[in-house]
Amino acid sequence: MRNIAHFSVALLLATTAPAIAATDPEINQLTCELAGQCGGDDAGTAPPAAAAPAPGAPRTGSTRGFTFKRQAPAGGIVPSASQPQQTAAVPSRPAQPNRVGMSNLRLSFASGPATLTEADKARLAKLAQVLGSPTLASRRTRIEGHTDASGSAVRNRDLSRRRAQSVADYLVNSGIPAGRLEVVGYGSSQPLPGLPAVSPENRRVMAVVLN
Repeated sequence: MRNIAHFSVALLLATTAPAIAATDPEINQLTCELAGQCGGDDAGTAPPAAAAPAPGAPRTGSTRGFTFKRQAPAGGIVPSASQPQQTAAVPSRPAQPNRVGMSNLRLSFASGPATLTEADKARLAKLAQVLGSPTLASRRTRIEGHTDASGSAVRNRDLSRRRAQSVADYLVNSGIPAGRLEVVGYGSSQPLPGLPAVSPENRRVMAVVLN
């Protein structure tokens, strides 16, 4: 009787586990974003381009529920930035048609380290589950690292790649083939729209599913 009871419990867990996973809001959100099936793009990217403002009118934009304005000078002429900037060789983002879907993984990196927290690992375990699902199992994924603008451009590019590599290593250890993953670090070259370059929100890792 005891063996029969143990078998019944194991069978119950096996049959209910997929249903439990399917109702996990984080897994649902990751699947939605990475499979490109969401109604909108809330993955930490720029919003769709709006119509150009009339000459002399304030320039406006929006991101994550708030707006910002930048007043154009008299005459409607907006001067271009001509001050020299510290530069580093930064890889360019591939053309967007190559993208199926993307997600800001919302990992909690402190300023400086590339070490995953336990909360990060729990979220990446769900990411591995999504990438291994039938919907995405045949797709390649680019892991993109980004930093804020604190520190030098060269240091930030290296740090962003190490953070992205930490994510890729965890996914490989979770069963995702290394050949399906591409790792790139953009440093501080692509801050989130509407935020200062030094904002902590720019410290992020993106997962981008490719065609």
